[in-house]
Amino acid sequence: MIHELRKLTIPILIAVSFFLFGFFVTANALDLSLREIVVGLIAGAVGGITTLAAVLHQARTRPALPSPAAS
Repeated sequence: MIHELRKLTIPILIAVSFFLFGFFVTANALDLSLREIVVGLIAGAVGGITTLAAVLHQARTRPALPSPAAS
């Protein structure tokens, strides 16, 4: 499971960076209040953690691929 997380580290960091950049640019353009910004960040965090949990669960339950040397 940690191996899957290591493979996903760079895509996770890129996705989080783009989300935060886009969120703050949009929040500034729409003149959102601090409360609305906090709610948006919490919603993004919940969605990201849920997606990460789903990917890790899928990696854990997926059957292992046979090694090329075994055939």
